[in-house]
Order: sequence, then structure tokens, then C-alpha cells
Amino acid sequence: MRFCLFLALLVGYIWGDSEFIDFEIENEVYLSEPQVMNIDEFTQRVEKNSINLAKSRAMAQSLVYEGKAQKAWNTSYIDADIAPVKSPSGGTQIESTIILMLTPRLPWVTHTLRQSYQNKILRQEKSYELTKRLALISAKRLYLDYLVLKEQHQIYTNRYHNARDQLKISQAQYNAGRISKSQYLFFKSDFLDTKYALKTSHVEMISALSALKVVLGITDDSDIMVNDLAFTYLDFDENALESTLAQNLYLEIVALDVKDYQYSAQVASRSRFDSFEIGGGFTKSETSEGVQFSLQIPIPLTTKYGNQRAMYLALQSGSIREGEILKDSLSVNAKSYLEQLFYKKEAIALAKDNENNKRELSEIAKIGYEAGKTSAFEYLSVKNDHLSAMIATTQAKRDYINTLAMLEETLSSVLNLQPASLAYNKDN
Repeated sequence: MRFCLFLALLVGYIWGDSEFIDFEIENEVYLSEPQVMNIDEFTQRVEKNSINLAKSRAMAQSLVYEGKAQKAWNTSYIDADIAPVKSPSGGTQIESTIILMLTPRLPWVTHTLRQSYQNKILRQEKSYELTKRLALISAKRLYLDYLVLKEQHQIYTNRYHNARDQLKISQAQYNAGRISKSQYLFFKSDFLDTKYALKTSHVEMISALSALKVVLGITDDSDIMVNDLAFTYLDFDENALESTLAQNLYLEIVALDVKDYQYSAQVASRSRFDSFEIGGGFTKSETSEGVQFSLQIPIPLTTKYGNQRAMYLALQSGSIREGEILKDSLSVNAKSYLEQLFYKKEAIALAKDNENNKRELSEIAKIGYEAGKTSAFEYLSVKNDHLSAMIATTQAKRDYINTLAMLEETLSSVLNLQPASLAYNKDN
């Protein structure tokens, strides 16, 4: 019987009957050896290749120079005047006056500006830290999702090879007259469905890898492996949640906005009289010469500065309310995501149990089919249910990873990742 099956398969291959599938498999794309890195190198690559971080870093440096420019004196100038005046001996004479004018900033204004820009720089540093953490959270989500997609692709690959081998056998059986054409077409349809699913999985996996390479600044065709970074469940309780929320960078930035508007209101109020002009020079004519001093004091007869101060106080009031609302919303969202993670962990466990159960059913169905007690349709249905169960497990993992990333973004903290360079998660 085995000889007959082999002979039928050989005949079908030689004559190339168009009724049957062509088993020529396209050249598969294999990734080269993985580029291995540790978590610290992973973090450094993310920071180095982030466009937003590069801009944020430049903003922090620019504020230092902007603060120095604002605290600096206004431009000094020379006031020169030439005019005809009466001469003591009668008639007129030319009198020339040259005065060097200095325009110093008053110390109380400079002090307030210094405080204001120290606060602005601190806010920008917090903003940089937040941007860095969000970039790392996104990169970690990409990598973990890529790992699950690789696992999913391997499932489809194994399923593809099984479907291909099963189709070869069914083709030989059909040629030998042991199964009907409808049974053979069931196997053929199963093979084509599996092949399509494998191609789709491969495209999704390569797309995820390409996105990850952009984030890490990798340009070659290598795979990526990060040591000590794998799919794990979050060990996090509500006490840890509350302590992390108390150090939330979003709230710290809003608090610094409140102080910034406070300092801006003070600067606007003190700008009524923020500088004066003082100078000295000499006056010379045909008959006399002497030293001259000049002092110019502004008189702020305007509502400009009062309105500016009122504007900043209104913005300060809005930021205080923003902080109160943000604190409540962050707490509610974080607790919701933490609860979702708990249930999604249970969902993964259930998916694994279902997968194991479907595996046993598939093995029983295979034995029944080979013994002629189970139809091809029933056998393929059970086998595809097993495949769906395995894919459901990987999809549940991806869902868990995405929810974990949303919790991390809400808390502005990178969780389940503790390289030396990220000690700020506990210290800050």
C-alpha cells in the first residue's frame, strides 16, 4: 500500500496534473544573526535615535541662553548733541555734548527672572525625562510585540509544514482512489488558507521589526535580541500604584507650569520699573568745557503691565485646576489599566488551557481520521480550532503588552525594566 501511495504521488508529480497543487515553496526570507544588546544599550539607543528627545534636549540648552539674555542689561549707547548756543562775548558758538548712557536692569527684576528661568529649565528637564520614558515605553512595547509576533509566525510556519505534508499525503490517497475529490479539496483549501495566514504573519512580523529598527537606529538586516527583556507579568499592587502616582511626571510638569505663571506675573508687575538709564560725559564749546551727568527714570503711566499680570494669574488659576483634574483622571485610568491587566493575565491562562485541550482533541481527531472513523472535514475543523487556540494565546499576550504600555504611559514610568540607567523609576 505504501508503494502504491508513493507511485501515485510520483506520477502526479511527473505529469504535473493541473488538478493538484504545486508544492514548490518560495524562497523564505531568513534574518541574519541577531544583534544582541543588554537593556542599558537598548535604552541608550532609544535615547540617541529619538527625534523628539533631540529637540527637547536643544530646548533645554536654549532656555539657559534665553535666561541669560533676559537678565542682561539693555544696550548701552552714546548720546551726542551739537547745537548753537549764545557766546558770552556776544553772538553764537557751537556747543557739543557727548554722553555714554548705561541701561542696567534693576536687581529685583533680575532676581525674579533668575527664579523664573530656573523653573523653566527644570520644567524642560522634566519634559525631557517624560519624553525619554515615553519613547522607551514605546520601544519596549514594540520589542515585546515583535517577540510575540515571532512566536505567532513560528506557529503558522509549523502549521504550514503540517498542512503541506498532509496535502501531499491526501493527493497520493486521491490518486490511489482512497479518498474522494471533496476530501482532497478540503486538504487543499486548508493548505492555501494556512499559506495565506503564514504570508500575512510574515509581513506583520517584518513590519514590526522594521519599526523597531527605526527606533533603535539599526540599518542592517539582522534580527534583534535584548537580553533580560521578555514577556512577563507585572507584579504591581495598589500601594505601589499610589506611590508611583505621587511621583507622576505629568503632575510635576503641571505644578511647574503653575510656578512659571506665578513668576511671569511677578516679572510683569516689576517690569513697570525694570531698568533706568544713567550716563556721564562732557560738554565743550569755544569758551567753556565741563562734565555732564544724565539720569532717565521711566514713569509707567500705562495699564499694560497690570493686564499682563492679570493674564498670567488667570493662566495660573487654570493650571491649578488642570492639575486637580489630571490627578483624578490619572488615578482612575491607572487603576482601570491595573485591573485590566489582572483579568488579561487570567485570560491568557484560560487561552493556554484551551490551547492544550484543543491539542489533545487534534491528536484524537488525527487518530480517528487515519483509522477512517473521522471525516476529513471534522479532522480539519478540529486541527484549525487548535491553530486558532494557539493564535488566540499570542493575541492575548499582545493585548496584555498594549495594556501594560498604556499603564506605563499613564504612570509616566517604565515598569518591568530595571537597567542601571533607569534607576530613576525608583529614585525620582
